[in-house]
Amino acid sequence: MNALTLTAMLAVSWQQPAPPQHFAFESTLKTLVVFKEGFGFFIREGTALLENGWATTNLVPRAAIGTFYVYPLNATDRVETIVTTPEHLIPFEKPEQLRTLLANKVGLRLRVSTTEGGSATGALAKVLDDMVLLRTDEGQYSAVEYARISKVVLTDFPVRIKFRTANQNARMGIGVAYIQAGVKWEPSYLLELSSATQGRLTLRGTLLGLPEELKEADLVFVVGAPSLMNVGLVDSLLSGFESGPADAVANLDRARREQAAKAAEAPSGGFGGGGFAGAPGSESVSDESGELQYYLKRGFSLRPGERAMTVIFEANVSVHPFFDWNADRNDMHYVLRVSNTTGSPLTSAPVFVLDDGKPVGQPVMGYTAKGDDTELRMTRAVGIKAEAREVEVERGESVIQGEVVQTPITLRGTMTIENFRDKPAEVRIRKTVNGRILEMSHGGVVKNTVVSSGGPNPSNQVEWTINVAAGQKVVVEYRYVSVAVTGRGRSSEGGS
Repeated sequence: MNALTLTAMLAVSWQQPAPPQHFAFESTLKTLVVFKEGFGFFIREGTALLENGWATTNLVPRAAIGTFYVYPLNATDRVETIVTTPEHLIPFEKPEQLRTLLANKVGLRLRVSTTEGGSATGALAKVLDDMVLLRTDEGQYSAVEYARISKVVLTDFPVRIKFRTANQNARMGIGVAYIQAGVKWEPSYLLELSSATQGRLTLRGTLLGLPEELKEADLVFVVGAPSLMNVGLVDSLLSGFESGPADAVANLDRARREQAAKAAEAPSGGFGGGGFAGAPGSESVSDESGELQYYLKRGFSLRPGERAMTVIFEANVSVHPFFDWNADRNDMHYVLRVSNTTGSPLTSAPVFVLDDGKPVGQPVMGYTAKGDDTELRMTRAVGIKAEAREVEVERGESVIQGEVVQTPITLRGTMTIENFRDKPAEVRIRKTVNGRILEMSHGGVVKNTVVSSGGPNPSNQVEWTINVAAGQKVVVEYRYVSVAVTGRGRSSEGGS
């Protein structure tokens, strides 16, 4: 999936910015697709006025190897070459060419070297007939005559991009996309039981590690883990430039500090406080691609350093309570079977269960495909008493095979369940029976049989579903034949 496809999928409309004045562009984060595993897919947009097919940007992200790419928003255009440079030269042959070359670069930071060995650095303030004016960070101005200039370097824009387009000097919308580690989201569920069979399931996402401001952006939470190689290693094209030339790094850091200061002065109503501004931003849109599920939150605003928990979806679900008894270990739990009728898969996450406002427990929700069921093991059962016993009923004639003696033994098992609650209880019994089953009461079902190559007895996984009325007791019985093996002073008898 490329960024254009994802952008179209999310129905992101590109707002026409003010016409660009030069070939340098800064990009705005339009969409952040965030994964639980600790990385995000960043989709940005900007606009530049091409110069002989070239544009340049100050964006040097810590993009994972092979995931950084630039694309024109016009589908008929193409990217031809991307260059990263420690010294972005503005080439000229004669000083008199500089007036034309610099005319469309007002506002960009330059480092101008002179024939006397000196230099001046600052934002290009004005291009005059015989000189340029540079404005320093302190607000001072430096005037440098064209005749004295030996070299001009664009200091803040180490990435150069060559486009293949019909008009090499046209205004172009540009997209930049990449995977970057560090940002993640943590899911959690809230299950509010409204009755014994119904509940309201809410999936919440907590956004963590946000590296930059989200301002009315599209935030996408992803359920599922894509296969990504070396997500923590920076792309070779960009490596060294995110911490590269000292002047470029200083300028980029200064720009980031200025952005953070502006964000801090912004009205509080547009940031934090739930993470999104306005009712439209609170709506989630779900879409599926491959084995990944995308949940879109529109109009999301958050500043770096802030954290936000937001509701991804709410849905009514069917709940089926029962007791699960593992008779092999004499272990009984109260369980809620939840049917995933949300229309989307459920990701693995803790689920806090409330019954009439009272906390019941916080088990872990396993991954559940849409339309499937999942079981939440809540707590150990205290209102149900269960006991399992087995006795030998009959021992058959032994069969001698070489030095091995095999003796069939018939056993009868009883499992007693007593309900001390004031409500009826459904109990699922799970039992391992090692041998050939002869009979089972109460509709026992063999779920799985494994025939061992090292012994005569198959291993059967058996289940019963029993309804026990309040204050009543139910006895479940079964019979089976297990072969005991003896020989050379050793013995091995079957049994559950």
